[in-house]
Amino acid sequence: MFFQYLLGMLQLLLSPRRGWEDIAVDNWPSGVILRKGFVPLLIIVSLTCLPSLWYHSHATLAGVCERMVACFVKFLASYYVASFCFSLYIPSCTDNVMSLNKNHTFIVYSLGLLALLNVLTNLLPMVPDMLYLLPVYVYFIMWRGITYMEVKFDGVISFMLLDLLALLLPPFLFQYLFNLIIPS
Repeated sequence: MFFQYLLGMLQLLLSPRRGWEDIAVDNWPSGVILRKGFVPLLIIVSLTCLPSLWYHSHATLAGVCERMVACFVKFLASYYVASFCFSLYIPSCTDNVMSLNKNHTFIVYSLGLLALLNVLTNLLPMVPDMLYLLPVYVYFIMWRGITYMEVKFDGVISFMLLDLLALLLPPFLFQYLFNLIIPS
């Protein structure tokens, strides 16, 4: 299941609309995707914090372990924040049609793409400024998922605002809070 989850994300990266169509056809239960796809991905993303021990002279093992936990928690907490926000606001975007399986699948794949971007920033000793623009592409991929989520025509703007506030913003806010708490 983990490799199918990664292949789904790869397809979303290469062809977002076709990727969402294939995810709709597969119709995996969101709980299975969460347990067997998203959580193992978060563990891998957390482990990518380890190389900073080699290329940052000020890095300590305790500090890297704290970063690993923060990396895992920021995405898992973001999943729950997004689930809560989607359960409240998605009916207004979809003519009161709400599928928890679709909501959670959409959230897991979208946050998974952001987690993959975090792998890049964790593995590189110096992050090029261009990588900070990649969440814009993830936002585009979310926009291509409006047919998957069955968003009504006049609900697209509110759906995209929901994506921005519930999916893209929380990982960055949690990272900011962890940066305040964890000494560098």
